Amino acid sequence: MQKFWKIKGSKSNKLIYIKDKTIYKGNPKQEELNKLNAETSNLSFLENLFSIPYSYIKRIENQSGKNEIKIFYGSGSEDELIVKNRVIKQEIFGFLKSDLPNFNYSSKIPSILNYGKAQFFALLFMTGIFVWSLYLAIQIQNGAEYEIIGSGRSITGVVLFLANFGIIKNIIGYIVILFIIIISLVKKLKSRSEMEILKR
Repeated sequence: MQKFWKIKGSKSNKLIYIKDKTIYKGNPKQEELNKLNAETSNLSFLENLFSIPYSYIKRIENQSGKNEIKIFYGSGSEDELIVKNRVIKQEIFGFLKSDLPNFNYSSKIPSILNYGKAQFFALLFMTGIFVWSLYLAIQIQNGAEYEIIGSGRSITGVVLFLANFGIIKNIIGYIVILFIIIISLVKKLKSRSEMEILKR
């Protein structure tokens, strides 16, 4: 099976072409796009496009409300098919779904914890750093002296550097960072929507 879509106004993939169990994407010359139709036999220009063979693909995600279809392949690599038109995006995913019968299809809304894991991890990490630096700041204020042995580029050196700013500045700094993380988390969770998944 083969099919192609010309994506108007796209900067990353003006053409998405699926042929011989391979997904091609890229920006061929305009004259090549103009000549391309269902009867076109000269497809040599596909060699200049980025290609992802089906055999490399591990997972495909199509999330409602997003402008991309994510393709995960190889060892931790991923790429995107950018399609702003919702109907065309759904058509491409539908074609892949029918052309990849050995992939398992599922549809779900991601859990809050899983969807915002980057923000939750940042919150946990920064809270740990804050508690540690605040403890040292209190100790320093009470007369304790600390010395870093080595280059001072370790996490301990960073924490001690922060502790030397004092208790008040540490609290203010943490509140500012906490506010930024929370805004980022809320924004991220607002985009949480149904996700269609094809998985090998």
